[in-house]
Amino acid sequence: MRGNIEAWRLHLERGGSLLGALDGPTLVGFAIYVPHLTETMAQFAVLHVSQGHRRHGIGSRLTREVVALAKADGAHALYVSATPSAPTVDFYRGHGFEVTLDPHPELFELEPEDIHMVLGLS
Repeated sequence: MRGNIEAWRLHLERGGSLLGALDGPTLVGFAIYVPHLTETMAQFAVLHVSQGHRRHGIGSRLTREVVALAKADGAHALYVSATPSAPTVDFYRGHGFEVTLDPHPELFELEPEDIHMVLGLS
């Protein structure tokens, strides 16, 4: 977990935004959005929903918020590197993301086993 926290912190230090979902005083989900992966593409860097709160629409709500931020920032596309599991890939496909045949080189190097996906925003 510590390695993840350090990686997440780096996204925020590079201008990313953290969005949280609360159940009362408890953080049950969060997303990290990075506005400028490239000149025209934003990054959906992290989406996490606590185990007991999954399948309640929290991930979808956070995803819609990230998409809205990317559009507001003028991005033409939103990039996500997804865990290679059927539920995760199906989740992103259900939100309009498609597998890219042209993955971002640095992200692909960091996460070669992940499924790299893009959502067109224009």
